[in-house]
Amino acid sequence: MTDLDVFGWQADESGCSYYRIQLPLGGLAALGHTVAHSLRMPPEVRDSVSTVIVGQRVCKPNPSKLWQALAAQGRKLIYEIDDNLWNVDASSPAAHAFFADPEIRANLQRNIEVASAVTVTTEPLAGIVRQWNPNVHIVPNAVPDWMLNHQPPQRNDGLLTIGWGGSATHNMDFAEVADPLRQFLKRNEGTEFHCIGNDYAQWMRIPRERARFTPWVPGVDDFLRAIDYHVGIAPLRPHLFNQSKSALKALECGALGIPVVAAAVRPYEDYVQDGTTGYLVHRDHEWGQHLRALINDPAMRVEMGAAARDQAAEHTISRRAALWEKAILG
Repeated sequence: MTDLDVFGWQADESGCSYYRIQLPLGGLAALGHTVAHSLRMPPEVRDSVSTVIVGQRVCKPNPSKLWQALAAQGRKLIYEIDDNLWNVDASSPAAHAFFADPEIRANLQRNIEVASAVTVTTEPLAGIVRQWNPNVHIVPNAVPDWMLNHQPPQRNDGLLTIGWGGSATHNMDFAEVADPLRQFLKRNEGTEFHCIGNDYAQWMRIPRERARFTPWVPGVDDFLRAIDYHVGIAPLRPHLFNQSKSALKALECGALGIPVVAAAVRPYEDYVQDGTTGYLVHRDHEWGQHLRALINDPAMRVEMGAAARDQAAEHTISRRAALWEKAILG
């Protein structure tokens, strides 16, 4: 491995690592920096005093020992965190139990404290982290530039697809939309629900003949290319954990020219232009109302999708790379 400017120490191989390590480092590479990322830190990175290390939510015991040792050597460490891990809801039992562990919480705090800087996605999350480290950089999520020119493989047989994709950590969010979405599908026979990643259609007891399920697609770029909705949905419970999240679901749909119907909860309130790039839902009956408006008006879907894509064009990695450069190397 040649001398690196930046090494990204991934927490896992999920979408979080893609959006907060792999994609940002790709943006830095486009600016001329030498970068690499991995789940494991190679010895040459540990020994290179010139390489900046970006560590993603480092909190397990052994990685924490290494992080603390590197900090004691005076290494430049950037702590990356994109969720409010101190308020994980019990509806995600594994994550809730893990981040409720006193040792993990203590490691989170200590590792943030010794970092040269911290990168986060949103201001609410920055407000939490600043109590342990004042040098916090808000770098919003971005999408890959190729999405702006990609045409989703939407079906053209007259059946309109309502869709969502993501991990199995959204039970509390889909509890908010389960009844309205079932009713909508029951009353609008020319529609289906497509779920990618985790089968929330089954979880919501939507009849099999009214839903499609695509298992998690290896690689986020392949997942994004599998999105084929005519309209996207973005349910979100008004919960403390969610207040620190980004509007990534709406951004992904928008970059593909797909209008979204989203819960009127921060972060979507701060991103979706209600009636222009999509719709915001303030009351339960508005899920069906807004979905009906979009499925019954193809011209409006196209117009809103185009506006959503124009908005997303301001949030690509090529637009965000300079922010990452300042946060990591500035």
